[in-house]
Amino acid sequence: MEFVERLEVEVKFQENDFMIIKRPSGVLAFRAQPERGFNLRSKFQYFSADYGLQATPTKEINIKENFDLVGYDLEGDFFYALMQKGSASNSEKYLIEINLETDEANEFPLENIYPMDFKEFFVLNRHAVFLGNAEMRPILQIYNISDNDVYTVQGIYGKETLVLQLRKDSELEIIDVLISRRDKYKQKQVSVLSFDVLGNKIREVVIEKLDESNMEIVEGLLTPIEDFQQSVIGTYGQKRREAYQGIYIADINEFGEYVLKYYTMEDFPNFYNYLNEKQRERKWKELEKQFEKGKSPSLKPVFSSREIITTDKGYLVYNDHFTATNPRYIPRDGVYANDAYRFNPNRLYFDGMNYGPAYGSQLFNTARYSPFPWQYEGEYKFISAYFLYIGKEGQVIWDNAFNLSNKSTNIPGKYGEVSFDGSKLHYLYMDGIQLYMSYLKDGEVIFENKSFEIELTNENERIRETQETSLNLSWWYDDYFLLSGKQKIRFINDGGRDEVREVYFLTKIKVDGDKYVPEEDENESN
Repeated sequence: MEFVERLEVEVKFQENDFMIIKRPSGVLAFRAQPERGFNLRSKFQYFSADYGLQATPTKEINIKENFDLVGYDLEGDFFYALMQKGSASNSEKYLIEINLETDEANEFPLENIYPMDFKEFFVLNRHAVFLGNAEMRPILQIYNISDNDVYTVQGIYGKETLVLQLRKDSELEIIDVLISRRDKYKQKQVSVLSFDVLGNKIREVVIEKLDESNMEIVEGLLTPIEDFQQSVIGTYGQKRREAYQGIYIADINEFGEYVLKYYTMEDFPNFYNYLNEKQRERKWKELEKQFEKGKSPSLKPVFSSREIITTDKGYLVYNDHFTATNPRYIPRDGVYANDAYRFNPNRLYFDGMNYGPAYGSQLFNTARYSPFPWQYEGEYKFISAYFLYIGKEGQVIWDNAFNLSNKSTNIPGKYGEVSFDGSKLHYLYMDGIQLYMSYLKDGEVIFENKSFEIELTNENERIRETQETSLNLSWWYDDYFLLSGKQKIRFINDGGRDEVREVYFLTKIKVDGDKYVPEEDENESN
């Protein structure tokens, strides 16, 4: 692990963190920061940085009094900030549109949006998309920024309905909605609905039931559309029981027809690789006895598909194996946790690696200035990260797992960040202020849980303090990750005296597991 570039902006520890969003040219960092003094005014601050973390000057835009940032998105060279006054569902809202090439900003009042508790917001071709809950049912509305029209999307609002994923396709100019709903007999149905920017439905694929009548889909993630083909991948399990059976893939063709494939413990020979050798052998002996009896053992306690990475060979499915240790955890139909990482892929902060009070649980949270708003959603102990690499023809290319040692967190969503190029898989996560890296190559574990301390790029400076709750780690591109947060840095000033500065930093991290030398090899060379 190499800390190759670093960018710093001077801030105070008590100030809001910057949020980060990926751009084709690098990253954009931004925040809403209250003005000093006894007033209710805030400023929207932002700056861009390229892949070498060379930054533009910080720009500022005045925010209307009493308003706060509750959502954001990037569409081409335009950045959108959703502002809201107060926390009630019928609160006044407006939209700021910033041209990042010219820094010109425009405001648009949002007067006709139905009162809802927001879950997601994004913009597609100057059409703002709002997903929320109204009267315990999901509602999806589209606002045309150019002519001030609002369209309510049909087929979403209904009892016993959940939105599992929402994604936009800027190239095809469509909105994909993956929903599950239960009928009056409590039977679950999963549907893929696609809409244009006017809310017209252009496709509906209904996955009515699985091959085994006692099984049902728990969750799903949509892959991008390629050559008119798309897949839904996720976990499935036994009805009315907290028992997972495995992973399914629904391959959808251009006519809306789908083929289901199933993967169970018999397809996961390395599922228990996180255990030591004796425990692993004992587990597999138990499993083999069940296989011989024609039984397919279930997975417990919780098995959740977190991310799908598409390659030219197939799909890498990253899953977390964990337990909900708080009795108030969200039940299985809510996928046990915050599902914000399933929505807008632009965001780095909502991908689960959120270590502080960011802009909210399930995107929006009124208590974001209090520590750890996640605490109301339960606690989670992570057992392992499990990876399954499936070929385009449906064959399992390899599988393997990393031990997460029952690490406990209040933060829902995926535990780690993954880079995968079809051969090399790097898996990074943070525990406190310590970084950990694991490495797979062609399905074989080379090493796991190697720890690293945060380093500076300037050897003449020292870290005096790191604000743990501000830290955020995300995969950026290729074999580079991005770490951000607040630190106090000790340095020698021009007068030769010790001084400390408080900064918000972005650090670019390069990973290459092939360069790792096991400790025994190091000892031999010495």
